Amino acid sequence: MASPPPRRNVSSRPHKQHLSPLQVLLQMGFPKHRAEKALAATGDRGVQLAADWLLAHVNDPTLDDSTPREYILYLCPVGPLLEQLQKFSLQSMLQCGRNGAHNYLPHITLCSFFQAPDDAIGHLSRALQHVVEKLKPELPESIKLEHYTSQTFLGLFVAEEHNDALKKLAVYFMREVSEFSIQVEPYLKALHITLAYQFQLEHYATLEKLSQAINTNTTACWELRLYSRDTRIKGCEVHKVLYSHVPKEPDELELLIGDFVYVSGEHLGAATDGWVEGTSWLTGATGFLPKNYIERTAESDAWTLHRSITIVKDVFIDGLDDGVLPRRPAVAAAQAPSSPQVCAKAPAVAQVAPASPSAAASAVQPAPPQAAEREEKVTTPPKEIIYENLGFLNQAVKQENAKVSTSPRKLYVARHAERVDFTFGAWLPICFDAAGNYTRRDLNMPAVVPERKGGYMDYAKDSPLTNIGLYQATLTGNAMCESGVTFSHVFSSPSLRCIQTCTNILTALHFDDMLINVEPGLFEWLAWYPEGTPAWMTPAELKEHGFHINLDYKPLIETEELKHKKESVDQYYVRSFYVAQNVLKRTAADGGNVLLVGHAATLETCTRQLTGRKPRSATELVQLVHKIPYCGLCVAQEVPSCGPQATTEGTAGGTGWALVAPPIPPLTHSANTRFDWRCMLST
Repeated sequence: MASPPPRRNVSSRPHKQHLSPLQVLLQMGFPKHRAEKALAATGDRGVQLAADWLLAHVNDPTLDDSTPREYILYLCPVGPLLEQLQKFSLQSMLQCGRNGAHNYLPHITLCSFFQAPDDAIGHLSRALQHVVEKLKPELPESIKLEHYTSQTFLGLFVAEEHNDALKKLAVYFMREVSEFSIQVEPYLKALHITLAYQFQLEHYATLEKLSQAINTNTTACWELRLYSRDTRIKGCEVHKVLYSHVPKEPDELELLIGDFVYVSGEHLGAATDGWVEGTSWLTGATGFLPKNYIERTAESDAWTLHRSITIVKDVFIDGLDDGVLPRRPAVAAAQAPSSPQVCAKAPAVAQVAPASPSAAASAVQPAPPQAAEREEKVTTPPKEIIYENLGFLNQAVKQENAKVSTSPRKLYVARHAERVDFTFGAWLPICFDAAGNYTRRDLNMPAVVPERKGGYMDYAKDSPLTNIGLYQATLTGNAMCESGVTFSHVFSSPSLRCIQTCTNILTALHFDDMLINVEPGLFEWLAWYPEGTPAWMTPAELKEHGFHINLDYKPLIETEELKHKKESVDQYYVRSFYVAQNVLKRTAADGGNVLLVGHAATLETCTRQLTGRKPRSATELVQLVHKIPYCGLCVAQEVPSCGPQATTEGTAGGTGWALVAPPIPPLTHSANTRFDWRCMLST
């Protein structure tokens, strides 16, 4: 590496005086109170972040308010213990729903929330550092935890021998900051990590069992952290933004992926048109937003971390370098979920007769030909209809080739296409009146919907496809046809969206007469349905609506076996593997490829163990599901058994299965936001 040349003339001018971030912001022209507010909101991590915050909050109505932020002191575990706590949190949420503990990260509370002026950030940080240095010899090498459970509370309590030493942290911190007229109230009760509270009594047994899986002897580092929050969070829920939204009305809130919004839980539950008022964490602005664009998350996700000091025996490492602020990873455009269609706002709702509020709902437009049309097809088509003869012969040849092919068998697993409820949110009150009459409110909605045996509310958990979804399934089938893909056996989840997807794929393949075997075992993870499985249409009802269903098929898992069943992620993997394995066993004698149409997780759970790999954890599965789009397709191929492939009962001796590249390209398209013609009336 080349070295710089020597300086001949060195200037004697003095170096420019070092300026603090506040002084730099003042030189840039920002008012003092705004500069201090920006530094406090960003954790005093430099001029750039503070300036960015000020520019983002230019329309924040509280920008010039003197309301101080609220601060809190936590002791947080890091390492293997944290992983166990996070696993418990996820499992408890999936199996029992949210409880009060899901609103915060795993922690030991050392003091109550306290307020401090925006110009006191430096004092708080230095006080915390001073306290740690002073108490260094007295702090324990490790923190012993003990299980505690009751019918209203589950937690891990700090052992008595460590309680006093940790409480001193808060007491000494209180004394340090009192010099600056900041009042801190130390937490003097028994220190603990809260696992669950504010849960339904019927969930106690499940939560207690999950909590016992936490090994309190697991190693952990502990970080002393100082957090702050915007006071507007109090009394609100924090939701993360799933989809971006560009306002079309002056009272709407712009949404950006990665932002958080503060929403009143009461208003969220009372919203009947799918819109709710919220405040942006990123901009401080307030406005209306579609509630199907957000998802509840922990309140602590929207807090600011000011200082983190990791405590290890005789070593104290500052977790935040003065020049670096850990920032949230940006969400890549390719990983961001496709934006759903915004549900109609209040003006449109006013045209609809009121109906009882509901969760996400759906309607259906049968994709296949009517049953009467199917019955008109004859075994031997008329000779004079040449084009129909060619289509008939082409279909017959394909089906025959699928059975006699000597190439390795393949298992195709596909996700259903775009569903109505995820696209339009809670649209039942908008599209159905009190008498159950349906009115289409968007071109992407079905033109008509058939009556359900249990009424239109049966669509709430059994969503159909949108018109775009029907086209997605057809495109997928067309691509398979062009690639020469054939199937001898077809199985589908009982969900209406899966039946429709399967039908349109087969129609595009010219396999109109191939029977669909409805297999309840292909339904998605039951943890996502804590109130029980949907009220599916029976095979007979599906056939009445024109779907080509095999009424003689005996399912591997009956519908009754899934109702009101609690299912862990391991049990879900076992169920899916059982279905895939037995489907291949049943069809081995006949040969030919197999198609399974299910849900996003089906692609993973029906092939993971089949190909000799271990099931993923619940966290990993949830992360993977978000990467599987509508009509996502994976293929497992029968291969000689060697290496990591798994041998499967019912296959030829010495063979297994391995994932291979799908024969068709993926399906990608952009979102199309809802258009309101009245925007043309604006001046």
